[in-house]
Amino acid sequence: MNPTFHLVFWLPYVVLLIHTIEEIPGFAKWATRHFAPLSSYKHVLIQVCMILLVLLVSYKASLIGYNGIWVVLAAAFQLHIGINALFHVVTTIVYKEYSPGLLTAVTLSLPSTVFFFHQIYSGSRLTTIELAIALIAGTIIGASAIGTLFLKPKK
Repeated sequence: MNPTFHLVFWLPYVVLLIHTIEEIPGFAKWATRHFAPLSSYKHVLIQVCMILLVLLVSYKASLIGYNGIWVVLAAAFQLHIGINALFHVVTTIVYKEYSPGLLTAVTLSLPSTVFFFHQIYSGSRLTTIELAIALIAGTIIGASAIGTLFLKPKK
């Protein structure tokens, strides 16, 4: 087993962590202007929970290295990161203003997603069914994360 390959499963965690650091200072205010109200506290809380979950997934997947639920989940979260990057690119174009998170989305999230899936595919680390499940789950996670921006808080 190539030890470098196992490192690929740390990409979702590392990229999400760096991306969150870029987002934290301005994303809640920006999202409130364009979607529904979002407090900085709520945004940080959601991101911390997501980072801890992805940390667990990255750790478990890096131990296994191929096939299994942890590898599927790592692939799903990496796809979510790629979808999130596209969100930042599209919203920057649509709103004609910087979407907090765009810099890391373009420089880290998109390239790491391409690299991750290339490594997974070339290393046959997921079966076809596992890959399909990862792609579906990642799309659902990504769409849900974007969808939460439209939720209005209860009064």
